Amino acid sequence: MNLARALRLDHLSASYHTVSLVGAGGKSTALFQLARQIAHSSSSTIILTATTHLGVWQTKLADHHIVAGSLNDLNNIPLHGVILITGEIENDRTKPINQTILNWLRENTKTRNIPLLIEADGSRQKPLKAPATHEPTIPEFTDTVIVVAGLGALGKPLTDEFVHRAEIFSQLSGLQTNQPITPDALNRVLTHPQGGLKNIPPLARHVALLNQADTPELQSIGGGMARELLDHFDSVIVGT
Repeated sequence: MNLARALRLDHLSASYHTVSLVGAGGKSTALFQLARQIAHSSSSTIILTATTHLGVWQTKLADHHIVAGSLNDLNNIPLHGVILITGEIENDRTKPINQTILNWLRENTKTRNIPLLIEADGSRQKPLKAPATHEPTIPEFTDTVIVVAGLGALGKPLTDEFVHRAEIFSQLSGLQTNQPITPDALNRVLTHPQGGLKNIPPLARHVALLNQADTPELQSIGGGMARELLDHFDSVIVGT
């Protein structure tokens, strides 16, 4: 799937140059895939960063990885390719960048009219999640927020094995622990102001990405979910 085209981000304008991804179920993969597709279509530099932790192994998905503890570390950013900028590495994870660097990246990319893609949520590599009190950390200047959910968890029991912060997911969805996760329950979480819609800036375009639709059955289920989600999201993408 050409994610950039589906999201109408293959030719980012100045109006939609900052994109934050939240949720679970392939968020980091979508981040780097989106970066590659935008770079291919525009032959442009793409800046990626994170307001949360990334696994060190994920840094290898970029052409260049810059560890930035201060603005001095950004003096020699490469001019081409997919460039990932993170905080320091600790225990096989990168730390989030600080607010000073985040603000600098916003102004720098805006001035140069190049995309800034941000991973703004953590999910412990689970297909679904519900946000804790401090999550997600979406910058207020974000133009587009992509809320990712992994359909591979449908039919699975509501446990920590499949859902990051399963207890909060239970509260938002109305499901009890160990009950099968249903499309309706997932939609309730995605459309809840303390769930999928949490902390989205008021003027940001918001998109639901129903990922892991790996079978015709899941694609059909995702299409059914999309009709309800469109009352709350500007667009919905079902894909894999």
